[in-house]
Amino acid sequence: MNKLIYAIFALFTIQNSLQSQTVEPSAAIPKNILQIEIESAYSIQKVGSEKTTSWSIPNTLFRYGLFNGFELQINIPIIKEQLWENDHLTQSLNKLGDLQFGFSVDLWKEKKLLPEASIMVRALLPTDHKFVFENTGSIVSLNFANKISEKLTLNYNIGHVQQSDNASSYFYIANISYLMTSKLHFFIENFGDFHHKKIMSHNLNIGGGYN
Repeated sequence: MNKLIYAIFALFTIQNSLQSQTVEPSAAIPKNILQIEIESAYSIQKVGSEKTTSWSIPNTLFRYGLFNGFELQINIPIIKEQLWENDHLTQSLNKLGDLQFGFSVDLWKEKKLLPEASIMVRALLPTDHKFVFENTGSIVSLNFANKISEKLTLNYNIGHVQQSDNASSYFYIANISYLMTSKLHFFIENFGDFHHKKIMSHNLNIGGGYN
């Protein structure tokens, strides 16, 4: 490989493809480049007297450009979950989430209103019980991007998830990213998933990333 790893335990992205915590890139990285993205997300869900917190510590995504326009992907999520009742901690769990192995293929480049596009396919391999082939899941996603200006980019994904427990849903992600400097970007993002025309969850995320 001409170039291998820029560094470890930091977020490294190409300047024109800075991404947020959930939206997937619309273009593969260059051939013979290994890119490591480390992301951490914290969420709180509260229903009545019960509160559940989830923290990825972190998710690590390995992206390798096998050919121009084709990359291999491995995603390794490490998750800390806590359950609270009446402000008392009742359960705490550190776990390795479903491993994701797959690839992304460029479909076409951006041309005027036509967005840049790629298709991403990943297999979900469960880690919380004895592995059998029938328990695998999958993610299929179409990933798009429109460059609004030199600093502003619209990124959006639509796709389908088949979980390792056979639960399935469709999802969408829409993200507007602002490139403040060559290394620093901020974003606002909307994510939702639905099943049989019923919205299962709906989230608005605000955050940033450092290159």
